[in-house]
Amino acid sequence: MEFIKREDIYSWCRNKGVDIQKSVSILGNFMEIIDEDIVNEVKKLYGIKQPYIVDKWRGVNEEICAILISNDNQLDASVIPANILIEKAPGKKWKVMWPMDKYADRGEKAIIKEDSKIESASAVCYPNHSNTSEEDSLDNDKVDPQVENVMDKVVSHFERWHYEGGYRRLRIFSGVTPVPTGEESYEVWREAAVQHSEEWRCPEHIKIQRIVESLRGPAMGIIHATRRSYTQATLKDYFEALDYSFGTLEDVGDILSRLNHTYQEPNETLTNYIYRLDKILYKLLDKGGINPQEIDERRLKHILRGALTTNPVAQRLRCRMPREPAPTLRELIKEVKLEEVQIANREKNLKRVKIIAPTAEVPSVNEQLLKLIEEQN
Repeated sequence: MEFIKREDIYSWCRNKGVDIQKSVSILGNFMEIIDEDIVNEVKKLYGIKQPYIVDKWRGVNEEICAILISNDNQLDASVIPANILIEKAPGKKWKVMWPMDKYADRGEKAIIKEDSKIESASAVCYPNHSNTSEEDSLDNDKVDPQVENVMDKVVSHFERWHYEGGYRRLRIFSGVTPVPTGEESYEVWREAAVQHSEEWRCPEHIKIQRIVESLRGPAMGIIHATRRSYTQATLKDYFEALDYSFGTLEDVGDILSRLNHTYQEPNETLTNYIYRLDKILYKLLDKGGINPQEIDERRLKHILRGALTTNPVAQRLRCRMPREPAPTLRELIKEVKLEEVQIANREKNLKRVKIIAPTAEVPSVNEQLLKLIEEQN
């Protein structure tokens, strides 16, 4: 394969008129691989959205040596691996090479100029490279295949740890009724899946894999059908397909009606009532019927309206909260829990106090017998 330097990639980008900070080149063997597969593999890299092929670098034998790819976002080399493992061709890999001017500053926000002459260059955007002289010497040296194999294993292990560190699998959901032992109902499973997908720091295709690996039976069949009908389906599309099949189909009006008719039950604590209201509010948020900034205020409004009038904790909230800004869920639960604990302690202390009334002295049996004998005499 023809030898290509990063300075050549930089000149390539300048000649094609693409933004250097939004472009990257891929080196490797592209035999029997179509352009669509190349774009799909690049889409899996973190931070690259809507990539497209700008040009192809052909060698002496008219074989494709490198492909120039650009997109609409600025790229960060610190989160993109140096090698790409190809799903369509197991055992093959592509090398990622970033464009770099020989005389340019390599900072993330530096302005690249062709006639600027800077003696020292930083390596913020391009790790594992100190300067151009070291790169030339490294490129000219031959790397032992065994050392290269060990380095690839270390890089792949680091990438797997970066995406899967601290990852715990979700509980199984199959969609079978009644719910089998060891599985979750759909509402419980979906709540956990949405929460985890928002916290995972990984590309979306890895999030989809983690969600799908917790599905079985009919639920997996829904995912397969969605994927066949729409190959570019996102995580949101999969959740919507599962909602239509196993969830309750409610629009914004139905959820608002249920929220307005949710009241505290006679033997229910105010904490449990708040939890019930909160689930309905977040369903309303998912449907777009409320803004995230309004949740705290709407929660407090429905608590003051729907709580029992005989509940002492609710009475204190009605006296205190309207004068202050609406608290968050954490602050509200803390306030309610403290009030409930204090009330429970006072009730326990009242039960321990026993009021003993004075009683008259009862005569003994011998005294009663003597009194009867005297009466008979």
